Amino acid sequence: MSSRTERETSPEGPIEYIRLTRERYQRHGYAEYRWVANPEASALVVPNKPLSESRVAVVVSGGAYVAGQVAFHYKDDSSLRAIPKSVDVGQLRFSHVSEHFLDNARLDPNCLVPVGALARLEQEGIVGEVIDPVLSCMGGIYSQRRVGEELIPAIAEAVARGRADAVLLVPMCPICHQTMSVLARHLERTGLPTVCIVSAYDIVASANPPRAVFVDYPLGHTAGRPHDTQDQYDIVRRALEALHGVTRPGTIIDLGRRWDRDPDWKAKTRAEVEQDRRGARDTTPRYQLPADKELAERNMAAGG
Repeated sequence: MSSRTERETSPEGPIEYIRLTRERYQRHGYAEYRWVANPEASALVVPNKPLSESRVAVVVSGGAYVAGQVAFHYKDDSSLRAIPKSVDVGQLRFSHVSEHFLDNARLDPNCLVPVGALARLEQEGIVGEVIDPVLSCMGGIYSQRRVGEELIPAIAEAVARGRADAVLLVPMCPICHQTMSVLARHLERTGLPTVCIVSAYDIVASANPPRAVFVDYPLGHTAGRPHDTQDQYDIVRRALEALHGVTRPGTIIDLGRRWDRDPDWKAKTRAEVEQDRRGARDTTPRYQLPADKELAERNMAAGG
């Protein structure tokens, strides 16, 4: 595999999500899930503008939506939601098949939809412009065919329409990491530089996106610790700086971030993966709050 890691040695390595899911599927008698493996190097596009002059598109997963929008469903939902970059984070919700990763993101959505960090970077002139809106998807799409035939073309079209110079990708769950890595490879083939912020290291190394930065945090905190605005800002800034800093495709830069809020989080995460606490996979929109459903239905009735 051509991916290269720039990382420090830690007492305990990243969680092996691929191995854990393989073992779980075997125990339950399921056919093994085929994770994407791309041993060949991706295209790597060198940005043609400094970051301070660039229009950056942002794509997040985790099923983020704004109160009043129709929520995502759990059966390979390949639709998109447009999230205004000036959104009141108190109006952000999540609807994702892997609900158990979202507790802290529901307290502080900036863990996965880093609008606060992005606004600061834009205000400081470090980023030329964050394209409005932020694009949101479920990401946890098990069907790789639907990712390739439905989700990726829709995102590529939206990014092109926004005249993006670069794209920041923020996945949430294990499958989200695979989806965003595949998306990054596609966008680079079209001439757009990308960078992924990731926490599922082995999945990303297998899917082999052009460039990524790694934070050794529990899933659901890809863009930083909850209510830690400096941590969120530092992670997003360093990810965007990697657009110019990475010169070899497949590089994963370890940002050296370690989760110090619970020393046992990796053991707990392994147990959660083994327990398979996914929601039922059907096409019913799953609203975070009952009031969200009522508001969305009123909006649809009004033609909104």
